[in-house]
Amino acid sequence: AGPGEVRKVQICNVVHDGVTGRFCANAESLGWQADDGSEAVVHSTTSVRKAEWLDGQLRVLCEPEDSANQAEVLALEGFAPGDYETIWRYFEQACSVYVKKHRVTATLSETDFDNAMRAFEEAADRVDEAPSGGVQKKGREFDLLKKVETFRDGLDQAVSGDKQALSRVFAANSCERICRLRLVLDTVQLETYRRDPRWLHLRNMCATVEAVLKELGTFKQWQPPDDVEHSSMLRRVMVRELQVRQGAADEDFDAAVSLPSPPIATQDPVAVSNDPLSSLRSVVAKAVPAPVPVASMQAPPPLPPPAETPVPTPVGTAGDAAIGDCEDGDNTAEGDADDEDEEVTNPNSALASALDKAPATRTHPGSILEGWVWKRSRFLRRWRRRWLVLLPRGLYSYKKRGDLVATETVMAGSVTRVYNADSEVLQTRSFAVALRRRTHFMVSDDENQKQAWMREITRALGSGGTG
Repeated sequence: AGPGEVRKVQICNVVHDGVTGRFCANAESLGWQADDGSEAVVHSTTSVRKAEWLDGQLRVLCEPEDSANQAEVLALEGFAPGDYETIWRYFEQACSVYVKKHRVTATLSETDFDNAMRAFEEAADRVDEAPSGGVQKKGREFDLLKKVETFRDGLDQAVSGDKQALSRVFAANSCERICRLRLVLDTVQLETYRRDPRWLHLRNMCATVEAVLKELGTFKQWQPPDDVEHSSMLRRVMVRELQVRQGAADEDFDAAVSLPSPPIATQDPVAVSNDPLSSLRSVVAKAVPAPVPVASMQAPPPLPPPAETPVPTPVGTAGDAAIGDCEDGDNTAEGDADDEDEEVTNPNSALASALDKAPATRTHPGSILEGWVWKRSRFLRRWRRRWLVLLPRGLYSYKKRGDLVATETVMAGSVTRVYNADSEVLQTRSFAVALRRRTHFMVSDDENQKQAWMREITRALGSGGTG
């Protein structure tokens, strides 16, 4: 085919309604035909409105110009991975439609988790049975940490995947799986490996799963039945109750237990479906789309400029050392001496903007974006509430809305990358701002805010341009 001319496409071994055939397409039409010629489906290229791809499956929404005919979804599967580029180019040239490619979402097997959990509980029981301070105790703790590695991989996979898939696994039977894990984590008597990074990682992963379930409104507090099969769990319930009564509860116990749960997010019915391609079916069913939420920290209309524009006073110098010299060093020298930082262990359990009742107005004229976030400190990794201001010349964080002295500063041109950090910090709605030698982590109040911060920081402060 010459330049601009649509090339004919024919791909074999494509399945439609369980029958194998060929996908055929040219400049005027596209469709599928069975290998034996007994069946065929044909649509004109002008009727194509949408196309989506997932792991060798193709869904095409066709709406005939004749209003008498209803919209139809052409569902095909069996394509090879290498066919995507051919399909993509064809639809772009012949139909002026972009083929949306969905990523395969990681899933967690309930059976694998249950097997790992059973082994984990048995190892924890052996740790509790061992005499305190002895070699046997240390050896059994080491065995328990080997089980932790299995959990870590499985939970990492679950947290990085679809929230609804995670909920289906962990919300079952009144959240038995995650509540069993929480019971063991809170009550097992560790001595040597209490501060081991693998153990702390597992605790954080457990808190993240709990936070996601609470966000979706599916979290329940499971209680073990009073029977022989659950005797170990019943014992742990009594141990935890005793810890609470004596004020000796695990100091690592997550703040999510006492902090209010975030409001249930309004979910788009298409977005929560198991099938990433179901958006096409919803169009055919003439479902009314949910309104697109507007990020709460979207910049409001500009205020009249003051007589003298306040210039943020940065802490530190430009470049890698510019951000966090005060906060990230876990000092709180800025602000009033008696004004302590608000901190949480689990930023997914409380909104950073929850205590701010002020109107959504700019604090710095010319700002690109402003809003509350949780930001992680450098050494103690505490999550602190900060007012974030993005200007064309830099990113500034403040202890209070309206402060003029910034606790942290990142200058334009110093940012090498801005990326999704959910799996790295084990929190949803998190993003990272990476410099050459340091990375800074923040958690937004909702996904729209997160995406807006990532997009605008990259544009304004990325290396090679100031946006």
